[in-house]
Amino acid sequence: MISAVRTSMYSPVFDTAPADGTAPVIGAAEPSTPQTTTPISNSMGKDDFMKLLVAQLKNQDPLNPMDGKEMAAQLAQFSSVEQMMQLNTTVSAQAAAQDQMVTALDNLTTAQADQGNTLAALIEGQMAVSTVGKTGVTTGNTLFVDRDGGGSVTIDTGTVKGVGILEARDASGAVVSTGTLSNVKAGLQSIDLRDAAMVPPLTAGKYTYSVRVGAEGTAPADVKTYTTGRITGLRYENGTPVLVLGDSLSVPFSQLMQVRS
Repeated sequence: MISAVRTSMYSPVFDTAPADGTAPVIGAAEPSTPQTTTPISNSMGKDDFMKLLVAQLKNQDPLNPMDGKEMAAQLAQFSSVEQMMQLNTTVSAQAAAQDQMVTALDNLTTAQADQGNTLAALIEGQMAVSTVGKTGVTTGNTLFVDRDGGGSVTIDTGTVKGVGILEARDASGAVVSTGTLSNVKAGLQSIDLRDAAMVPPLTAGKYTYSVRVGAEGTAPADVKTYTTGRITGLRYENGTPVLVLGDSLSVPFSQLMQVRS
């Protein structure tokens, strides 16, 4: 007798439909958790070394265990490597700290230098202001004559002393007046034009001059001359004080050798 075998519409093994014959549910798959990967490092740290050492101890041959000396040597090597790593870290930190200290010292030095320059400029400016109206001495051979015929020259004869001859020249270099200095001393000194008895007398204005001095019985020789004049003004050029001697001679304050009241 042949009996009919009834087969189900869906196979519970291969189909996803429910056993009651309804249609399978079709929809989007549930989101899966993204896999995370551990970055692979090309360097070994002390933790990796210890893991390898423990694994080596666990998997050693019981009949031929690791030699104690070899293990001690490996531990000593590991300790040395760890100390070297710590030393390297310490040295690097010290080097960075030293670099920071050097930079801080450079910045401090620069700031102090700037403050020093500012203070020096302020003091120089105050000193320059205080010289206006006084008599200043600087290098040169300019002779200023006042309206009343007064004026002075400054010379340095070194070790020479005796009789001197003063000659005043105009802008073209021609001698326009000559005076005699009867008692010239050795060294740096100021001489009033009235004591020189200039012939002919000089009129007010600006001249150049030269002085020759010689001991009795010897030929006179030129001596070092300086420019002497009343400080009549003050101005600043690029932050530097510049004095005005007489009516037009500009002299930087730093080149002023002497100030007289």
